[in-house]
Amino acid sequence: MPVTESYTPPPVHRRPVAVWRGLSFKQAVATLVIALGLGAVTGAWDMVSDYRRLRADVSSGVAANMALVRGMAAEAAFMLNGDLAREVVDGLALDPLAAEIRLTDNFGGVLAQNVRPPEPVAFPDLAKTLFGDLVPHSVGLRNGNGGAMSEVGRLDLRLDPGRLLNRYLGHIASNAAAGAARTIVLCLLVVAVFYWLITQPLLRIIGSIARVDPARPGAFPIELPRRHRNDELGRLGETVNALLSASQSGLDQRDAAEAELAALARDLETRVVERTAELEREKQGVERANAELEKANRFISDGIRYASRIQTALLPDSAALEGLVDEIVIGWRPFDIVGGDYYWIGRFGDKAVIAVMDCTGHGVPGAFMTAVVSSILARILHHHGHDDPATILGLLDGLVRTALRQDRDDGPADDGLDAAICVLDAGSSRLSFAGANLPLTIWENGEIRSIRGDRRSLGYRETRPVIAFTNHVVEIVPGSTFYLYTDGVTDQIGGPTRRLFGRQRLQDALTRCGDRPLEEQKDYLLAELDAWRGEQPRRDDMTFVAFRPRPSNG
Repeated sequence: MPVTESYTPPPVHRRPVAVWRGLSFKQAVATLVIALGLGAVTGAWDMVSDYRRLRADVSSGVAANMALVRGMAAEAAFMLNGDLAREVVDGLALDPLAAEIRLTDNFGGVLAQNVRPPEPVAFPDLAKTLFGDLVPHSVGLRNGNGGAMSEVGRLDLRLDPGRLLNRYLGHIASNAAAGAARTIVLCLLVVAVFYWLITQPLLRIIGSIARVDPARPGAFPIELPRRHRNDELGRLGETVNALLSASQSGLDQRDAAEAELAALARDLETRVVERTAELEREKQGVERANAELEKANRFISDGIRYASRIQTALLPDSAALEGLVDEIVIGWRPFDIVGGDYYWIGRFGDKAVIAVMDCTGHGVPGAFMTAVVSSILARILHHHGHDDPATILGLLDGLVRTALRQDRDDGPADDGLDAAICVLDAGSSRLSFAGANLPLTIWENGEIRSIRGDRRSLGYRETRPVIAFTNHVVEIVPGSTFYLYTDGVTDQIGGPTRRLFGRQRLQDALTRCGDRPLEEQKDYLLAELDAWRGEQPRRDDMTFVAFRPRPSNG
């Protein structure tokens, strides 16, 4: 029988202790130096980056907030509306960095102000040096109609440098802790990598390669030089000899595999290029669509805001009744930027006309209705008469139907309004009232009462015209107060059972405050409505008009 030669693999050191000890110390020291240097550079860069990022974020945030409320602030300054100004100031005060917000009119008067005490800081001079130029922010407020803009006030915001510095120092502290942790972890990881990924794997790979025989693994050991029999160089030589002896037999297979792999790579690269181009085209299409949507949204928003200025300009000035009334207040709150409620105040000699109207819908459709009704009412008062509120309602009913082509069964729409109209005759100390689904409420001698209007609306196609509305004549008692309001006031949902505020609660609230000045009454009523509503949103436009006639000299 043939004798089979036994094969004994060359000895492999499982752990070259001498070599490892010599290399590990140098590697550890070099690793620590590199990691500490990188940690210091990274920390300094993070500090500068955090400082720049914080400044940029604060500047852009403040600019965005002030730009967001600039229109509302201009409206508040233009109308000298303290409530609206306080909403603007309180909204900006939600920024924790704000120290002082002030909204002033163009006469220097402060409409609203919010001052927050400065936050204690360990390095006040450093805070001023780093963030002093970010503290003051101011914008001029302009308003106008028809392209003529005028200065109506200023909105000033001052940041607290101490809060800015404390925020920055907090970022630095957290980043420093994270940097220190990263440096320690990096040192440990690099040292471990040197050992586990270089020294130990290299020895294992050498040992594995030394046992490989391409034709018959381990059958033909290679004789190694005696001087390098037990070190890494000797093992590498042994491996190279073994690979050289088997390389030719593997070249053909390697070349074939490389050719196949190259073809596959070229095909894959072509597919990637095609898919990338397709994705780029899809991305460009999406970006174009988004740009068009953004442009359309901005166009619509700008149009609505401009419509709000137009609608506000259509509202009359309560000063027109000077001499006929002792006091008059108006609360007009559209549900959206524009609304469907409208009021009219005008004087014709010793007579005054006061009207409140609630048109179909709110927002943009409601605003269009108010424009139509405003034009028709002006034509009625100036061309058909202003003495009889019932006649005014009848004419308004017919003209709205005609204007909207709702006087035909095939009319394109079915829109209308509710209205309440008062004619105040100062000479006779009488007040005439007619209403279409809206009442007149009267406070006199400490008691409250209401006169209901006719139970029908104006202008709707489904509501057929009637011959006449009902006129109610009231003798004016000195000191009495008259109230007109739309159903947006009484239809606020709230309370513990989520019910309507209702006319009875409104009358109770007016009874409690009926002897106060009208401005205080308006504030009291609005506060009652807000408290009743709580977290519930508003449902409709709200309009509230209260006036106290001047006693007749006769």
